[in-house]
Order: sequence, then C-alpha cells, then structure tokens
Amino acid sequence: MPNETVWSLEPHTGAKHSILRRYLQAYYPKLSSTRGHIYFVDGFAGPGVYLGDEPGSPVIALDALAKHNYLSKMENCRFSFLFIEENKARFEVLRGIINERNDPPNVEVAVRLGTFDEHIGEAFDELFARIDAGFTPNRPSFVMVDPFGPKGLPLDLLRQLAQFPKTELLITFMYEPISRWLQDDGFEPHLDALFGTSEWRSAIGLPSTEKKRFLSELYAKQLRSIGMEHVRLFEMRDAGNRTEYFLAFATHNLEGLRVIKEAMWKVDAAGGVSFSDFTDAGSAQATMFEDEPNYAELRTLIFGRFNGQKDVPIEHIDDYVLIETAFRETHARTVFRGAEKSKEIDVQRPVGKNKSYWNVGTRITLPQGD
Repeated sequence: MPNETVWSLEPHTGAKHSILRRYLQAYYPKLSSTRGHIYFVDGFAGPGVYLGDEPGSPVIALDALAKHNYLSKMENCRFSFLFIEENKARFEVLRGIINERNDPPNVEVAVRLGTFDEHIGEAFDELFARIDAGFTPNRPSFVMVDPFGPKGLPLDLLRQLAQFPKTELLITFMYEPISRWLQDDGFEPHLDALFGTSEWRSAIGLPSTEKKRFLSELYAKQLRSIGMEHVRLFEMRDAGNRTEYFLAFATHNLEGLRVIKEAMWKVDAAGGVSFSDFTDAGSAQATMFEDEPNYAELRTLIFGRFNGQKDVPIEHIDDYVLIETAFRETHARTVFRGAEKSKEIDVQRPVGKNKSYWNVGTRITLPQGD
C-alpha cells in the first residue's frame, strides 16, 4: 500500500481504468433504458486523483456518466454512487473533489470514511428493503473492490451481493501479496476468508507458474461457487513483467461478459487476457507480442468443439466462444470467413441474406476431423 495520500499512476493501473471506463460507457445506457435506479459502489476508492492529475476510479465512474453522449436519454434513471475509503487523508481529498463537482440532477453521491465491509451495508439495506417489501431485487448494481492486499474482502460478503441477479463485480485479486504471504501463519485467517476455503494451502511449494495458475483459477472457481455464473480474469504485470494482480469480473449476465471482454481486448489486442508495464524491448527478458488475435488457435478450438456437427446454429458457437474461450464472437467471424472461402465449412443463411450475414438464422456444418 502506498504511504502517500496521492501517488503516481502506474501504466497497468491506467489499463485497469481504461477497462473500467469502456465498460461503464456501455453499462450505463444498456441498463438505464427504462425508468429505474442504478447503484455503483467503489469499495476501496482512494483519493480520486493521481499526482499527474489523472482521475481515479470514482471520478472515472462519474465522468463516464456525466460526459456520456447519451446522457440526455438517461435522465429518467436515478444513479447512486457510494465511495468508501478507509484512509482519512485520502477520504478528505476525495470528498473535496466530489464536493466541487456539478453532476447531473439524477446523480447522488455518498462518500464514506471506513472499510468496505463497514459501509457496504448501505447498498444491502436498499436491496434487502425491496425484498422485504415483496419486490424482486432487480436494481442493477456494479461493485468495484480494489484492495491493496488480501485483507478486508471476505468471500462471504461477496456471496451476499451475488444473490442479486443484476449485480456485477469487478475485483482486484492481489496475487503478488497473496503469493508473498502464502506461508505466513498470521495471514491464514485472511486468506481463508478471501477464498472462502482452505484449498489455497495446496499452492504452497508449487513452482511459480503453477502457483499463479492454481490460485487465480481457485479464486475464479470460488466466485462461481457463490452464484456468479460468468467470471473473467485479466492479468496485470509490473515493469519487471511480474504479476501484480488479476482483475476478476463476475456477472450473472452474458451481455455483461460480452462487454467486459470487448473492453479487455481494447487493452490487449493480442489476447484479451493481460497487460504489462514492461516496455524495454531491448531487454533480454522482453516478450514479443503479436498485435492481433491468434485466429489459428481459435479455429482449432471451434473445429474441435463442433467437430463433424451439421447445421449448428451460429448462436451456439457464439455462446461457446463467449463463455468458454478468451476470444470474442467477432473473432469467430474472421475464422468463418476464411473457412467458407476455402470450402472447409458449409454455411446456410436465411433466404435473402448474402455472405456478409453471420447472425441469427445462420447454420454451419463443420468437417469431421481426426
């Protein structure tokens, strides 16, 4: 955790903010199309600004709405923002920034001094009140939880949020400190609470690559276990190309998964799975990245999954690509166009549709492989 009240913005944090901004720009209009109420919670909000005057996550969340091209079309929706910060000095800076803003009249902002688990009850109170009154708890809620370490983020707290069908979570899974303190007896209770299980102990003694894969996949599995059907991880690495943390996005909704993957691919055009501050291309440790998706890999995945199947609705393939791979459905279109041109697949489209049509009603027959 930084000692300063305000600190410098690191490139991977900028990448995280880019993902957040792009997601919210799609999230707000999609969920405000009818009269309603959207809740945004930032559980570890920070001071709201960096040393170079770059905006922090609370300001990004507010600006994504206040500066949205479709703001006028969202005026019938109410937006509530709850920003929670434990550090008193950072809280004061953030509160000052919020007080100076002139946000739209349908926006209300609360800034609270304290911990995430102390103040998340404000969101619970409103959601549970609807249940007590006999209403379906269908208010969209986006909860961002960005701690500096493994403390203060028990899985049981996320489990309560997960029971609401329109809740989405964006969690910073702090891999580096978790890995560093894995064998520290004093942190066992925090890690048990974070994972909601003692299975993390199986990572002790594993080689670094295996340990990282085991712990990140375990956390994703635990998020699914609390009822978040779709989980997507995005790895953030520092200037030494070492893993700092994973962004873990969890949702009940396929559209939410689709939008977050689009945002992640904007940051990582080669794979949609990671970002690194490591920029010294002349170093012996430099990793060379392609600047486009690995279409050959996606082709292998699709042809393997639907091997020899006839008249497969394109929606089934789209769902497979969206849910079970790192790729986007748009990438599958590139694979299909090449495969149709080389006559590897047979494509049946609705009457009147030309070869540029790859939407509902299109059916694909794939070859039988070995």
